Amino acid sequence: QPNFFDLTRHERLPLRDFIEVLCQNFCRYQRQTDDGQYQIVPTEKQKAFLARILCAEECFHFSEVGSGKTKVILPLLCQAFLSSNEAVHEQLARGGQCKHVLVVLVPEHLLHDARSQVFRYCLNLNFRDEYRVYDDIFALLHQDVQLGGQPAGSKFSLGGGGKFPRGPRMKQIFVTSFNQFKKALTNDAICAKVWPHREHILVVADEVDDFLDRDKLVFNICSNKPNAFDKSTLALYYEVSRAAYGAEAAPPRVGASPNPQYWRQLHDKLGALHAEIQDASRSINKSFGIFNETTLRHCSTNIAHDIEGYKSLIARPYESVNRAMPGSYYSDVERTIYLTYVILVEDIAKYDELFQQERKFLSFEYWSAHVSQIDYDDLVYGLDRLSEIVSKQPDAKDGLVRFLYEIILRRMEVRDRSRSVNSIDVIFNFDCIGFTGTPFIDNYPTFAYLRCQREDEIPDMIDRSFYAYSSEALGADLFEERFARFQGQNSHVLVEYVPSDFVAAADDELAVLEHIFAREERVRLQRAEQSAEAGCSNVLVDLCGIFKRSSIHDVRDLVLRQFGPDRFHYVYHIDQVDGSDRVLCVNSNSDVQFDEEFYKFLCKTYGEALRERIFFFVDNRNVIGKDVPFQLVYQRRFGQPLFMQSVVLAHDVDDFSKIWQAMGRSRTMNETRFSIYKSGVPEDAVAGEGAGVRDIKAQRFTQRLYERNCDCKMAGNLSSIYQTLVSLFNLSQGRFYFCDEIVNTFLEKMDGTIGGKLARHEEQLVQKVLGVQVPARVLAHILASKFRRSPVPAVAEEPLTPAVLEALLRHVVQQKFEQRLPSGDIFDEFLLLLSGEQRSLMEISYTKQQQKQKQKQRNKSQDSDTMDVFDKRHQLELCVEVDNYFAYALEARTDLPRRWLNLPLPVPILSLTCALGGERREIHVYPTLQFVYSHHIQASYITQEVKDALGSHPDPDGVCARFLA
Repeated sequence: QPNFFDLTRHERLPLRDFIEVLCQNFCRYQRQTDDGQYQIVPTEKQKAFLARILCAEECFHFSEVGSGKTKVILPLLCQAFLSSNEAVHEQLARGGQCKHVLVVLVPEHLLHDARSQVFRYCLNLNFRDEYRVYDDIFALLHQDVQLGGQPAGSKFSLGGGGKFPRGPRMKQIFVTSFNQFKKALTNDAICAKVWPHREHILVVADEVDDFLDRDKLVFNICSNKPNAFDKSTLALYYEVSRAAYGAEAAPPRVGASPNPQYWRQLHDKLGALHAEIQDASRSINKSFGIFNETTLRHCSTNIAHDIEGYKSLIARPYESVNRAMPGSYYSDVERTIYLTYVILVEDIAKYDELFQQERKFLSFEYWSAHVSQIDYDDLVYGLDRLSEIVSKQPDAKDGLVRFLYEIILRRMEVRDRSRSVNSIDVIFNFDCIGFTGTPFIDNYPTFAYLRCQREDEIPDMIDRSFYAYSSEALGADLFEERFARFQGQNSHVLVEYVPSDFVAAADDELAVLEHIFAREERVRLQRAEQSAEAGCSNVLVDLCGIFKRSSIHDVRDLVLRQFGPDRFHYVYHIDQVDGSDRVLCVNSNSDVQFDEEFYKFLCKTYGEALRERIFFFVDNRNVIGKDVPFQLVYQRRFGQPLFMQSVVLAHDVDDFSKIWQAMGRSRTMNETRFSIYKSGVPEDAVAGEGAGVRDIKAQRFTQRLYERNCDCKMAGNLSSIYQTLVSLFNLSQGRFYFCDEIVNTFLEKMDGTIGGKLARHEEQLVQKVLGVQVPARVLAHILASKFRRSPVPAVAEEPLTPAVLEALLRHVVQQKFEQRLPSGDIFDEFLLLLSGEQRSLMEISYTKQQQKQKQKQRNKSQDSDTMDVFDKRHQLELCVEVDNYFAYALEARTDLPRRWLNLPLPVPILSLTCALGGERREIHVYPTLQFVYSHHIQASYITQEVKDALGSHPDPDGVCARFLA
């Protein structure tokens, strides 16, 4: 019997029967639990969801948080694609051509896990058929990777004629991240390969709400060049930044500048940015994020790396490719310039090293004008650090900040050329399917809609029957009915909303945590007196990112002070360096990995009382942890949730999708009780301390948050509607990417050339979008569907005539580039709706998304089998050269790499000495080569003796003979 699953034997099987076959085989990949059951067994609901993904008209689908989309649905979809089942491929065609290329798109933080899942379930199928699985979309740059290839000798056939012709097509799967795929589509060589085969490519998007997030749509790739700022420009940037920081009027120098209007507008913009920073400061600079020893809980090595990266921030303002991404330090050059000033003023010690390098260039003239308080020789040739000088001579700080500020701005690069691809380009050019746990996305026409040149209303990409808009003014019963459809299996979620206004008044973040602990303990004691179920809160999810300055040891110490040594014995957390799950002992400094072995130890030690002995501390930068599978195992074994009561600290997070995701960290939402700490909770939503939790859908505050969420997702924002225009332009031009002519908006504004270029850009969009039938019709449909949902009657009732549509397009472009003034008519209302939360001429509001771009979280799943790369001296290199490895590997007896993996190594990994019958005996445990290729081995085992035992091309028979000799 073959030891692989042959998917080519079910060509004629009906779809439902074939899904059953896939799910039966899926179980064979699973480990068994202590009671002999498979760890993961596809449920009937998951089977129905898979069938719905394949057959439904909508391309994207909603399934509740924790329903196994990545662990179960994704690998089953990939196996279905690799099969020869006719029913599957007829559905995957989405009304077009047969698909022989599958592109799996996932968020960056899920990429490692998605690759592991696809490799695990898809590398041992159809052994005599050729197919490829790539973990890098840029493999398309290789000349041997062709999308229309036909494998030699393949028996695969889809049968029939017409759009499903007989004949082999080698199937290929690419697993990549959202941004990597967009980046690939800016490459001309890849575009040349992909464009002719678009109809044969199927894109599968996991977490599609993230893919279509209005703030993360676009990917820019650009080449940079040095700036040409003169001394007067540098001085203006400094004085305008200083005035904005001090809430002062624009400096007098502005009036004498070549373009006073630009500098006054910049002064207003920086003032708005400063107000935003102060407003967000109680969430510990959620959209600002000064990275240093006191603002991040990282180890010393990561701090050094972090400071170095942030120190060079201003020199690379376009490093981040997500132009519209909130919280991106590179998203706006003028914003970056201002944040640099703020960092210099508030965290000048970060620039000690830079000052040491540059102090020798401080001229006598500059010293005389700005820092004459300090002896010139001491300043230029001294050894005191910058921070020490400022501490001793505070009145010299302004001059020293100016000195460094001008140096940094001279190093700043500006764009030379730029290309951009956004998520809407992908939707327009590829057949897509996908799934998400938070189904709130904007609506766009699909590739199938455009291919058929349909003229009717754009169908929903995802089921929106459970959306609730404020313009509908739903009654309580109707809202609860819709919300229940959104909840799905999480139908009995009990929450209480707790006002978090105390956060703004707290002296520091640990005081916030102490306040939460004290309040939760009071509630527990009150409920105990009332003989109610009095489970304690053992989970805290920091959704808004308040606890950035505190280390996990600070949190542990507070837990110990608040609850004593007998309540909680361990604090679960996620390591900020490598993203691993850790458990810190409350009564010692032992910090161990939270893996299966430690979980079994906890169960053996505490049994069902385990949940009362571990406190889960989850910060806002982590989505998936190893606690997730353990929650399900614990509930199955003990019949109760591992998360008793979860505190979700939302505070200033208004996005209900994110709040629901934070609650979904508990995979037992129906059994877990939730306390949601939120600012702006109305008095009628506060039940009173100790009143207990209530059904989430029966609370009016839930309706307010939910409707606001639906309104915002429907409206999008200015960046998303502008990117829609750009994608429609690309569609009319027959290409994936857009080449920006206005590559440096701030320079064009400063030089006064923005008006002419913007006028040409407007005309270009009018001609190519509104002047071509399909893009014009699509834009009208998109805008009309948004305006119909507006709570403003004038907007909802205004007919979108061609003249109105053209005028609106021009207003959108002008607003995007901050050149529009209020018009005092209906277009102000249009722009107000399309701008989302933005309420001013300038796009200055950036909410938190990802605080740290450099840190790549490695969310290790329970099933992952990865290891760190060993140093060169501890690497064991074996090689064999063949012309065609796939043909070479068909015969097991001649496949040397396969035989090498089973070879024993003559150096033991474990030696035991024991006494048996009065005699001393020794037991040696020898590994195979395959065991060495795992995370169970230490690098130090691979010594020169081990290398010499095998060589670079070992003879299997000779190695075995020497081992047994």
